[in-house]
Amino acid sequence: MPALPYSKAVHTLSASQTWLDIVRAGSRIGFKARGPGVGAAIFSWCHADPYEQLGDAYTFMELRRVRPAVGDQFYTTLRRPILSLERDDLGPSIDLLRHDCWWPRARCLDALVEEAKAKAIPVPLARDWPYAVNIFARTRVGDNGDLIDDPVVTMEGSHIEFIVKLDVVFAVMAAGISSPAIDIYVNPGSGS
Repeated sequence: MPALPYSKAVHTLSASQTWLDIVRAGSRIGFKARGPGVGAAIFSWCHADPYEQLGDAYTFMELRRVRPAVGDQFYTTLRRPILSLERDDLGPSIDLLRHDCWWPRARCLDALVEEAKAKAIPVPLARDWPYAVNIFARTRVGDNGDLIDDPVVTMEGSHIEFIVKLDVVFAVMAAGISSPAIDIYVNPGSGS
């Protein structure tokens, strides 16, 4: 398999801006809050197979909880480890439960599909995209089963970092009340 291109720079996103790129196995990908009230919807899938995706439901089934903690792994739809959570300053501040916490799914997909086309990166068909995992976000389940926002008090400089377990496409849509909202940084690894 030929070497994959990968990102080295820091990417700063304002609310509603997107970022999509290939990230190699063994790399560290991090998110830094640029102010209060910010977050992002993240999507990921295997570079070799866009239908093997970051699976919120599969991760929930493996962890048996909706709020992953440092040291936990996230799983693909084929139940292979795809990410490992290495840092969560505000912990737990990752939400597997509410897919549209930051942005409606359709809005994320429209923007990210256009960016993927521009970069010639393989993507699943629109109906087969994974659901978002939200960072710097939490949801509680009420006594009657209602989903209730449980705001994460995001502070400037808060970090969330993952180690990537497979060569993946990583897609992000930033959100929040501060602009710029987040920095994304990728430190390339040597492979798996």
